Amino acid sequence: MNQEREQQLIRQSVGNDTAAFGRLVTEYQYYVFRLAFRLLCNTEEARDATQEVFIRAWTHLAQFKPQVKFTTWLYKITVNLCYDQMRQQRRQAGLIAAEQQEKAMEVPVEEDTGQNLENQELITRITRLTGELTPKQKLVFTLWDLEGIDPEEIKLITGMSSAKIKSNLYLARKYIRQRISKIL
Repeated sequence: MNQEREQQLIRQSVGNDTAAFGRLVTEYQYYVFRLAFRLLCNTEEARDATQEVFIRAWTHLAQFKPQVKFTTWLYKITVNLCYDQMRQQRRQAGLIAAEQQEKAMEVPVEEDTGQNLENQELITRITRLTGELTPKQKLVFTLWDLEGIDPEEIKLITGMSSAKIKSNLYLARKYIRQRISKIL
């Protein structure tokens, strides 16, 4: 969707045009779901989170600042919601089951994304290991390495400094590398 059309739909949505907001939801729900799924590793929780993200977006749309990309704003809502859930899950149940982690890479990929996964077994292992990371490490690793989001956008989404992002990413990668080398 081009930015001009997106801004028009946002303005209409702020004016309580539910059809315009519905078009925004249709356009971006896949991306929100994919991120939520990779963070939560559970289809139902990701669906619930996606729904909650768009409810929050609708209720706070008047606060959206046009100088920020709409996707960045949606990702920030998604990350905050999922991060809270991840911390709660970690407190309640320790680490998420390894079987759920394996599902994280099974998110349906659109054919035109050009993602070619050559080594599925290694990816499955890496994905399983992300469940053992701290919530901040998992968040940064997912946004940077799995979603391919720009570092400046990650700063906006997470509210972390560049140093915190790099530190968490370094620790996440180091942990995963160490565990992979032990496995291999």
